[in-house]
Amino acid sequence: MVSPLLQIEDLAIFIDVADGGRQPILTDIDATLYAGETLGIVGESGSGKSLLSLAIMGLLPPAAHATGRILLEGRDLLAMDENTLCTVRGRSIGMIFQEPLTALNPSMTVGDQIAEGLVVQEGLSWQAARREAITLLDRVRMPDATRLSRTYPHALSGGQRQRVGIAIALAMKPALMIADEPTTALDVTVQAEVLDILDDLTRDAGMALILVSHDLGVIARMCARTLVLYAGRRMEEGVTRDVLTSPLNPYTRGLLRAVPRRHASGARLQTIPGAVPSFAALPPGCCFSDRCPDVVTACHSGEPAWTLVRPGRGVRCIRALEEATS
Repeated sequence: MVSPLLQIEDLAIFIDVADGGRQPILTDIDATLYAGETLGIVGESGSGKSLLSLAIMGLLPPAAHATGRILLEGRDLLAMDENTLCTVRGRSIGMIFQEPLTALNPSMTVGDQIAEGLVVQEGLSWQAARREAITLLDRVRMPDATRLSRTYPHALSGGQRQRVGIAIALAMKPALMIADEPTTALDVTVQAEVLDILDDLTRDAGMALILVSHDLGVIARMCARTLVLYAGRRMEEGVTRDVLTSPLNPYTRGLLRAVPRRHASGARLQTIPGAVPSFAALPPGCCFSDRCPDVVTACHSGEPAWTLVRPGRGVRCIRALEEATS
C-alpha cells in the first residue's frame, strides 16, 4: 500500500493574546496528499489558507503555536527543531510565495538567489550553482535566462519575478510544492503561462502540489481535489469536479455564485453578505451561520462536526447532512 507523502492530523493553530491566553484561529484540520497529487485550498481572505501553508513550512510567526501532527514522508514537522526544519525546507518542501517582489532579496541578483540554496544545501560551488540557476530559469521559460540571471528583482516584471520564485522553489527538486496565490496581480496571459509552468513541473517531476487561490477557475484547471476553508474551519472537501459542480456547503455555493460570468454583462455580481468574522468574535454554533442563506435555528446551537458523507467527500453543515441522509 502506498503511504501518503503528506498527512495532516488534527491540526490546530493558536495565537497568544493580550490577556495571556491563546486564541484558536485554525482548528480540526485533517488532510492527506500523495506523491503527484494536487490539492487546491480556497476561501475568502482571512479563512486561514496561507496560515495553513506556513504551518506546513514551519514558518508560523512567533506568537502562533500549532498542535496536532504534520507528517511529511512519515516525519512530524511540528516535532522538528529549527535546524532540522532548515534541512527539510527547499529539499523536501518548496514554496512559491504570493508576492515575489517582497519574497526576493533586493540586494542579490536573481541568479545568485536561485544558486544560494544549491550552495548551502547541496554543496555545489558558486560557479556550478550559477550554471544550474540558468538551467532552472530556462525550465521556467524565462526569456534570455543567462542575461536576466545577472539582474536584480526590481528590474523584472511581475511575471518574470514569479518565474524566479518558482525556480528557487524547484531548485532542490522538492517532493511537495506549495504555491500561495502564485498568479495574484498578474495579467491573464502571464497567469496562464505561470499555471502552464506549474502544471508541467508537477506532471514531469511527479511533485505533489498544494495550490492556495481565490480563483475557482484556477483550482478547477489545476487541482484534482479541493479543500474549502472558512474562519479556520474545513467546510467542504472532495474531488474538485464534485465540489465545484455539486457543492454540499452553502458557503461553497456562495463562492461559486460570486464568480463573474462571461455572458452576464450588465448583471449585478452576486456576493456573500457580510464579511469573514474575526476569530475572537465567531457567531455561536456554525461559524458561517450569520451569513448563510439556509440558516435554521439548529445552526446556532452548536458547531457542526466534520462528517464524511462518503470516502473522500466531507462537509461541515447540518443542513447538508440532513439532505445527504434524507
